[in-house]
Formats: sequence, C-alpha cells, structure tokens
Amino acid sequence: MNPYIDAYKKSSQDREQKNRRNLFSAGMLGIFFLLVISFLLVYKHTFGQHLLFEVQQLKAVQKELITEQSVLLGEKQAVLSRAKIIEYAREHLALQFPSPEQIRWIRVEAGNNVALSITGRK
Repeated sequence: MNPYIDAYKKSSQDREQKNRRNLFSAGMLGIFFLLVISFLLVYKHTFGQHLLFEVQQLKAVQKELITEQSVLLGEKQAVLSRAKIIEYAREHLALQFPSPEQIRWIRVEAGNNVALSITGRK
C-alpha cells in the first residue's frame, strides 16, 4: 500500500485515540469536581445544622437566665422593701420607731441671721 495513506490512517487513529483519551480525562475531571462540590455542599449543610442547633441551645439558656434574673429581681425587691427592712431592724437590731412624743423637729433658716428653732417635747 501507499505509505502516505498508511501514515494518514495511523495519524487519524492516533488523533481519535487522543480525542477519546481527552474526552475520558475531561469526563473524569468533571465527575471529580462534581464529587468535590457535593462533599462541600454536604459539609456546608451539616455545619449549618450544627450552628442552628447551637443557636437553639443558647436561646434556651438565655430564656432560663432571663427567668432566673426575674426571680432574683423579685426576691431583691421583696428583701429591700420598706416593710422587710423595718422587720429586720426590729428583730435583729432591736430598733424601734420613736413615739411621736420623742420626735423633735429642727428648723434652720439660713441668711444673715441664722435662726434655729426646735419644736416638740423633751
């Protein structure tokens, strides 16, 4: 046969084989990228779910802390009320309110002449 035709056929076969190899390589590369992207999407979704779970836990803790704070504020108001302070002073410190006869009122008027007046019983 003609050496030119044989060389052409051989180069044509080589080109087809190369094209098939390139197509196969491109297909494998595409599958690899799709696989990597799918793993990244699964990781992103899993990480997002984990963060959502943490946020829900933190919101539950926040609600518990707010409830505890309101209870403590109520206790604080109860302890610091005027009636509780008077009761504590009577029980633990033996303090009593003075009777109206024991109260003395002092009035001080400032100015050029300082005047002091005391009212009430001794």
